[in-house]
Amino acid sequence: MSPLRTLLACTLAWLVPGGGHLYLKRPFKGVTFFCLVLLTFFLGLSLHGRAYLVDDEQPLLSALATFANVGAGPLDLLARTWTYQELAYRLPPDGQPGHDELQARMRARVLEPSYEYGTTFILTAGLMNILLILDAFDIAIGRKD
Repeated sequence: MSPLRTLLACTLAWLVPGGGHLYLKRPFKGVTFFCLVLLTFFLGLSLHGRAYLVDDEQPLLSALATFANVGAGPLDLLARTWTYQELAYRLPPDGQPGHDELQARMRARVLEPSYEYGTTFILTAGLMNILLILDAFDIAIGRKD
């Protein structure tokens, strides 16, 4: 397989869950994965989950969680807009402009009883999509039938 085809399959898999599988002529898997990731993601939003921000107080864990969110592709943009009313990826240090507003929006979510479940569903959707990207890569390079 050509490197361009592999890159295109992985890019489509990141942009649209299951898109890489559709491109690689696996329509059933592609549509199934698309529905599964979207269902998981929107269930997370409906349960008041939030997208993670990189926080200097917990740099490693918050960076990993943020990476998992970004794995959902453009859905991550929706989650951040829904959660913070802006595309924020890092919590500014205390005293910096924007810190108090973002922290207030995060605290409002935490007060919801279903917050933990929702956030877990959003993280799971991103991690599933990362696995789909890797699966599309394996198919595109011929490692997997």
